[in-house]
Amino acid sequence: MSKAWDPDDIFDVLASEDVRRILIATNVRPMSVKELADICDRSLATIYRRIGAMENYNLLSEEMTRDADGTQYSEYRSELNEITISVEEGQLDININIEKDTVDQFAELIEDLEQSEKQNN
Repeated sequence: MSKAWDPDDIFDVLASEDVRRILIATNVRPMSVKELADICDRSLATIYRRIGAMENYNLLSEEMTRDADGTQYSEYRSELNEITISVEEGQLDININIEKDTVDQFAELIEDLEQSEKQNN
C-alpha cells in the first residue's frame, strides 16, 4: 500500500543520494539488490531500507526473475517518470508522474472502494 504524497516525506526520501542512484540505475534496466548495493557501495541492509521507502511511494516496482541455475530472486525497476515542483499563489505543488500498469490501477481502485465502504459503515 502506498503512502500519501506528503512534500516533507518525499523530499526526505529523494534527499538520499542512494535513492537517486537507485532511481537512475533501475531506470536503465531492472536490477537486483546485490547490483544496487555494488553501485551505491552500501550494505544489502541499507539498500533494502532504501527500496522499502521507495516502494512506499511507488517509485520502484519489484519483479521476480530467475538466474541461469533457476534460482528465483527479485529485481527492481524505477516507476518514476517525472517530478515537477512549482510554487503558485503561496502554495507548494509537487506533481510526481509514475508508471502504473492497468492491473495496478485496478487493484488501487478496488482498494480505494473498499476503504471508502468501510468508512461509510
